[in-house]
Amino acid sequence: MGETPQELEALRHAIRAATARLEALSHGVAAGVLFLNRDGRVDLVNSALCRMLHISSAGTLVGQPAANVARLLSDRFADSAAFARRGFLEGGHRMQLADGRMLERELVPIGADSDAHGVLVLLREVSAAPRPADGEPEPLATLSVLDELTGLHNRRGFLAQASRRLRRAAIDGRVATLFCLDVEGMKTINDRLGHSAGDRALQEAAALLRLAFREEDLVARLGGDEFAVLALDVGEAQQPEVFQRLLRETALVNARPARTWRLSLGVGAATFDASRGPLVEDLLAVADARLHAVRRARRGGTLP
Repeated sequence: MGETPQELEALRHAIRAATARLEALSHGVAAGVLFLNRDGRVDLVNSALCRMLHISSAGTLVGQPAANVARLLSDRFADSAAFARRGFLEGGHRMQLADGRMLERELVPIGADSDAHGVLVLLREVSAAPRPADGEPEPLATLSVLDELTGLHNRRGFLAQASRRLRRAAIDGRVATLFCLDVEGMKTINDRLGHSAGDRALQEAAALLRLAFREEDLVARLGGDEFAVLALDVGEAQQPEVFQRLLRETALVNARPARTWRLSLGVGAATFDASRGPLVEDLLAVADARLHAVRRARRGGTLP
């Protein structure tokens, strides 16, 4: 005999309540948590996993098939090609990240074999190597790859991640653009309003870049007022659209009430050629040169 509408609604309510409790519990633990349901889709990602893998929003993964998630996150891992194939459910119990950190993985089936609900993936960060003796250089695996002020990748993290992505792009024959940006007028902000205001301006620029670019784009603060973004599948034809999006987002920021400074970004772009495969440092140099060329042209009155 089938359930009545009232019983079905009570069952749905119980499932929603149980899911809410599971989400609350998962966000309170230090381990990274990802739940794959019986259909092979991601149902849950906790905040610890987002921090661990530098994921800006769990919403980009929830609802995605496991294979899509593996491809999306593959550049975070030392063996990106292997992770893209295997995902979270295959391979050894230890997984090395691209920045040198080591993760220990545990798989917890949920439900009986005959009525499995899915698999809970637990990731814990473990020590990859012993600490160096006094006076010895610190290994790359323990060096920070994040900028403390903005939460973006720093120069070291960007170069490592961008190099990995460009190597993969060269193999797959994909286009890419590296954007070099700086915050104009930082000296004026620091001199007139103080360095705390300058720090807030840099944080504001970082937030703007997160909005203007896609979740999968690699955004970094290289140092000082300099930022960089690597965008795969963005060729020369799409660059004007990106410039216009940056202008729109910057205008929206400057239109906010009670502002004490005006945010302005300088931008230069370099296109990745898979046939030549230039190093990321070469692309940065080209993009930076174009940024300064545009600025000189604007000062000379040849650009609006």
